[in-house]
Amino acid sequence: MLESFIDTQKFSVMKNMKHTFSKYLSYKKDNNELLLFILKQLAKDQMVYSRSRHGGDIQTVEISAEELEDKARQINIHNLQPFYESEIFLANRFVHDKKNKTILLTM
Repeated sequence: MLESFIDTQKFSVMKNMKHTFSKYLSYKKDNNELLLFILKQLAKDQMVYSRSRHGGDIQTVEISAEELEDKARQINIHNLQPFYESEIFLANRFVHDKKNKTILLTM
């Protein structure tokens, strides 16, 4: 509702209001897509590193869960358990290994 009201304002007023109310506009937005983007970037980086080091075809990519959690904390996301259990995480073939604190991606 707040977003609709802001969008009806003149551009200069709208820009100022969006800045003022930004924390309310982004409140309770789904963080899973953002976390997935970060995780895919980490997986891509790890894949490039593994290919350059070992060569050949890679079947599994292992990402440190701590590395993802550090990046999530930088954007003020502290609990990743709902993400690890989400459909978007599983649909992208990621598996969280709590014991080894890793995230596995099977190609």
